[in-house]
Amino acid sequence: MSQQATFLRILEKSITENTFVRLTLSKNRDLKSDLKKAIFKLAMIKKSLHVSTIFRHKTKDITKNFLLDKGLEEIKQLLDNQFFIANLFTTKEDISLEISAKDKAKIRQNKPTFSTLPTRSHDKTKQRFITETHYLKALGVLDAKGRIQKDKGDKYKQINKFIEIIDGLVRQHPILKKQKRIEVVDMGAGKGYLTFALYDYLVNILKTAAKVKGIEVRTDLIDKCNGVAQKVGFQELSFEEGYISDFQLAVTDILIALHACDTATDDAIYKGIQANAQLIICAPCCHKQIRQQIKGSKTLQPLLDFGILKERQAEMITDTIRALLLEAAGYKTKVFEFISTDHTGKNVMIVGQKHSNTYNKAAYLKQITDLKAEFGIDYHYLEKLMGLLPTN
Repeated sequence: MSQQATFLRILEKSITENTFVRLTLSKNRDLKSDLKKAIFKLAMIKKSLHVSTIFRHKTKDITKNFLLDKGLEEIKQLLDNQFFIANLFTTKEDISLEISAKDKAKIRQNKPTFSTLPTRSHDKTKQRFITETHYLKALGVLDAKGRIQKDKGDKYKQINKFIEIIDGLVRQHPILKKQKRIEVVDMGAGKGYLTFALYDYLVNILKTAAKVKGIEVRTDLIDKCNGVAQKVGFQELSFEEGYISDFQLAVTDILIALHACDTATDDAIYKGIQANAQLIICAPCCHKQIRQQIKGSKTLQPLLDFGILKERQAEMITDTIRALLLEAAGYKTKVFEFISTDHTGKNVMIVGQKHSNTYNKAAYLKQITDLKAEFGIDYHYLEKLMGLLPTN
């Protein structure tokens, strides 16, 4: 019996005896492949045992769930054809399998890393980050009995999703998760739904001494939000009148701009970069500045021949350049769907997290230059704010 077959029998036995904790496969045989690792756990999904698998690529993770038999077959195929190293963790022992380039294999046994089994539960109850609180009643999201108002269901879901995102970002941030005081500026606060929810989360759930400031141009909304903040006792939450482009922003920890129209999003991002914000969180709205500049494309012209497709292309180009400019300013950047389009059409979120790692600024700027050249774009407004346009 080969060493691989022996290892697979040990794996199956650990599952049968309920000692299995985790399996990882690493060191890809194909040096050009961007698949770096595969991680396997057991999970009960709809009352059936599955092998829950994370395929870890260079720039993304892909999760797939297999019924047990298919999962074991997947592991065998990957071990035979793709990976050189396997590490099996059980509550009795750790077992490693190392395969050489000449297909010679060796098994090693070590003391167990884990002494207890992880939970197999997969079907989790969705966590809610907001509850029937006084500020939601004061803002008209809930009625006097704490029920969601008939026309506020989508808004309630949007608020909860926003705080869920914030929770993940703050708890995983190397600096913010340790801070006892967090300062936030929300540029374009509007009616304040998300601003109030964020303050409530930071103070009452995360237990920080937070200070949150909302910036808005409409005086009636400013007066109303300040009144509600005082009424519900949110002492370090305030709203001020001002345009994003004109607002003088001191050093802050988190900069938020949700649904700021067109280049106002760029003004907000630039203010965040200048303020050395640890997190910059934007949900852009409107993309006129780039759409008006698109002249054509040698290879992608069909995408621009239809109005709706040209509009969507302009959105993607605008937000891609924003993400690249954040990367060029020292931020690790993610672009993802904020919430389903069933609840809001403005559903793309850009998040930049400040880091201290080395990075190739010139490479990001080169990508921007190439992208602009492809569509005949002269400049992106955020480039101009950052002083990155060539001078003649």
